[in-house]
Amino acid sequence: MAAAALIVLGASPLRAQVVAPSDGDLHAEADALFKHLLIKPNDLDAAFRFSEIETKLGDYEAAIGALERMLFYNPNLPRVKLELGLLYFRLHSYEMARSYLNAAIESPDTPQDVRDQVAKFLNAIDRGLSDNQFALFAQIGMRHQSNANAGPDSQVVRALGQDAVLSSQFKRTPDWNVFGIVTLHHFYDFENQRGDGWETDVISYYARQFKVTRLDLGLIELATGPRLALGTGSGMSIHPYVLGNYVTLGDRPYLGTLGAGTSIRFQLPFGVTLDPGVEYRNRDYRNSKDYENATLQDGHQIIGFVTGSGPLPIIAGLSWQGRISYSKVTASYRPYAYDDFTAEFALPYSFNAPAFAQTDRSWTVAPFLGFSFTPYDQPDPIVDPSITRLDRQWRAGATLDMTFFQNFGFALQVQYLRTMSTVTNYRTRDLIISGGPTIRF
Repeated sequence: MAAAALIVLGASPLRAQVVAPSDGDLHAEADALFKHLLIKPNDLDAAFRFSEIETKLGDYEAAIGALERMLFYNPNLPRVKLELGLLYFRLHSYEMARSYLNAAIESPDTPQDVRDQVAKFLNAIDRGLSDNQFALFAQIGMRHQSNANAGPDSQVVRALGQDAVLSSQFKRTPDWNVFGIVTLHHFYDFENQRGDGWETDVISYYARQFKVTRLDLGLIELATGPRLALGTGSGMSIHPYVLGNYVTLGDRPYLGTLGAGTSIRFQLPFGVTLDPGVEYRNRDYRNSKDYENATLQDGHQIIGFVTGSGPLPIIAGLSWQGRISYSKVTASYRPYAYDDFTAEFALPYSFNAPAFAQTDRSWTVAPFLGFSFTPYDQPDPIVDPSITRLDRQWRAGATLDMTFFQNFGFALQVQYLRTMSTVTNYRTRDLIISGGPTIRF
């Protein structure tokens, strides 16, 4: 449903102008228009502008009232009926949304772009009215890394506080892998007209290296819990959940995690969504032939985070996504314990697919940037007893997500990572290029 809401935001022609006014300016303009409409209720331009402002301010009921008054004076306005359908959709009033959307395409003069949008949202309503709502994404592909094993920039490293020459086994090694990823989101609607339900997310991933097989990585993670509305029509909800995952490395058991968390979703004006939350994970490692001391990392992880997204009205189709987080990680071997501060930001831009793609879905290009600041608790005497490790990592890149036919597409990603550290052993860089076919439902 979150994805559908974002579609609404992207599809609605009630968008902000190039220079977005402040909330105070919008409230003042809305008040003036309201007084004007009391005197001249059949001024359709003023009514449409009033509805546009109230939509931006998040007062969907007021926007609906203005649009319905427009239909009273002129019932043959398919775009107004479309807007009413989208607003009722955002309020989870799916039957009202369906009636207005169907009415929007009754006239033979209805523009084709309105018909296309109506078709999308009628499908979304069918999903929304179902008790069980599913969203699936899958990709298989190939990836090349210039430094697949995260080998240090220099062959001279620190060991027991002295300079040492790095073993050839751990020198930076380029490699290819084949990978597959499947994500599944399920929402079971409690049908209490509040939007309450049970939300489950599953992620599975596997990558097999061509050369450095000790890095073959497998992961499956499950998170599940209720999503409960806070108030009526506020757009706020709380999502407590439990989670667990299982990780293999080199095709051997490596990590098992159990935990729990909670997040609160805020639907703010101008289409902005914020999800602050907190999460706890208990991490249980397993030793293996290639990772004989993995259990030294056993411990707990506490994560505080805020994710957000929203449209950027400067350019049609442009939006933003971001996440900031703080993690406190403990370990049975204290030098492996650390704090981590991370910030990530992306600018997805959706545009019409070229004609040869044979799809009405948009293509999306998303440049992104990330930074992590990771101070460790104390020096590692095995490496250098006089230096406490402190890592700074920058990540930059872009993804291109293309749909070619119905639900089938192709996604590409290019990413560059640069890690700077107070300990030479952990100064690395890596160029990653990946791509492969996708399917989504």
